[in-house]
Amino acid sequence: MVATLLALAGCGGGSFTSSASPAPSTSSASPSSDEASPTTSSSSTTSSGSATSSGSATSSSSTTTATATDPSAPSTSSGPLDTGDAGRKLTLSDFFNPSPNWEEQRYDIAGQQDVQGIASDVSAGCSQYDDPASNELELRLGNNFDTLEFSVAQADDSADSDQDLSVQVLANNEQVEIRSVPFNQLQTFSITVAGVNALKIHLVLDDRNPECGGTVTAVVTDAQVR
Repeated sequence: MVATLLALAGCGGGSFTSSASPAPSTSSASPSSDEASPTTSSSSTTSSGSATSSGSATSSSSTTTATATDPSAPSTSSGPLDTGDAGRKLTLSDFFNPSPNWEEQRYDIAGQQDVQGIASDVSAGCSQYDDPASNELELRLGNNFDTLEFSVAQADDSADSDQDLSVQVLANNEQVEIRSVPFNQLQTFSITVAGVNALKIHLVLDDRNPECGGTVTAVVTDAQVR
């Protein structure tokens, strides 16, 4: 058998070569990567300086609030009355700088209900040390009128009902009228004011009353100039 194989080899005249397939060329080169190991920045982005300015950064918008004026609201001060005020009923705002103790509302007086008037509590007059001007109303007439009319009574709900109310009228600082008004009476005054610039009405308790003392609510109504 061996001899046979040798003979066959000799007949081929060539050497026996094993045709092994070449191994595939595998590129083992690792991909060129520019990946660098991640660098962790240790520097904090927190600024040591405060980002808030020491001056307020808020721009204050200048907002102007317009206050609507109600023409029917009483004014806080009054100058001289002019001729256009003749014939209308005067209100508290028409008097010159009235003290805060005067109020304007509706009152029951001498049996009449809901009478529009100007009122103040009166307790001065019984002592010589009382100020007669403590309950005073003043009009600046500007020499524009001939007559001032008004009425005076004590309110039905006055603290005392046994007092008389003394009404003193001064024109240009001279007394032109004085009258006593008891409880449950309404008295009307008509004062000549031609050439009068300043007119004052003083209301005090009448010290001629032997029981003088206490408090009454004096009410002035229907004041008009003509």
